[in-house]
Amino acid sequence: MVQSTNQVSLYRKMDDDMAKKAGLKVELPQFSYINSEGVKKIEVGEVFEGVLKVNEFDTEWAPSENDLTVKQKFIFNNPSVLFGVDGVTMPTNKIGLAVHIHSKASSFQQKLSIGSILNTNEKIEVDFEYNYPKDSLRGNLEMDFFLYLQETNESRPNQANKIGMTLSENDIYNLVIVIDGEGSSFPITEFSDKDGPLWILEKNWANASDDTFDSSNVNLSLNIKHPLFDQVKNGKLKVSKALMGDIMIQAMSMIIQQVVIIEGHSLEDADELSSNSILAVVKYWVSTFEVDTSSIFSIMNSLRRNLERDMIGGE
Repeated sequence: MVQSTNQVSLYRKMDDDMAKKAGLKVELPQFSYINSEGVKKIEVGEVFEGVLKVNEFDTEWAPSENDLTVKQKFIFNNPSVLFGVDGVTMPTNKIGLAVHIHSKASSFQQKLSIGSILNTNEKIEVDFEYNYPKDSLRGNLEMDFFLYLQETNESRPNQANKIGMTLSENDIYNLVIVIDGEGSSFPITEFSDKDGPLWILEKNWANASDDTFDSSNVNLSLNIKHPLFDQVKNGKLKVSKALMGDIMIQAMSMIIQQVVIIEGHSLEDADELSSNSILAVVKYWVSTFEVDTSSIFSIMNSLRRNLERDMIGGE
């Protein structure tokens, strides 16, 4: 059980002690996505503590290019403990397991019923599986799992009596997926124009302090019809890496110039903002790569000096 709070309930809910008696077990979540080779699993290990920073576990995954499938299993080894005069509801009622999925950055939230728990002495397993299409996620995605009254046929004064009432004292499990780490994922897409340039950078944000650093607000796009595209995308030689590195440095320089010099944002203001806002990402770049923001020339030169070798993969 997680997210303990000081609260007084007018009816009985499952607490840590009751959950233990009911034999509640939450297995490790499983994550996967589809790439060019098929389904790829993201291995989180046995010490996973409920927060998945996707790019720390898999550097190839990108929200603009890949989907994300989440699987979670809940086991109740002795579910009958939850029923009766000492439980959270009467024996002929039905308990539901649900999840509240929400993301402030994605302006998204929904509640889903994912399974039922009946009055039985036999083990009950509830499986949750959800697929998020590519380019549908940004910021942090939070999943809060809880019990609720799904069906009622009889009631007692100290138990929930309306369908939908929460039956777990706290969330039984919380899962957080960090989609956009600080500077970890530069939004890169592709376009097709046989007479067009190798790459273009699009600015669509209205306010760098509020808008998130994702493909809907800032997007580096590579031209798949350009003769150098394969070298940039798949080239293994240093010259190929240097070309992609130069594109990234120019794009970063343009974004920093726009935010700091043209729009006049103060990097100090980023301390009060979400870590995936455009301004916060710019501050991360400036701090990490020691960028001199005094002029458009110093921005480009300091980025090259401090970032070029790492991007090329030099000694």
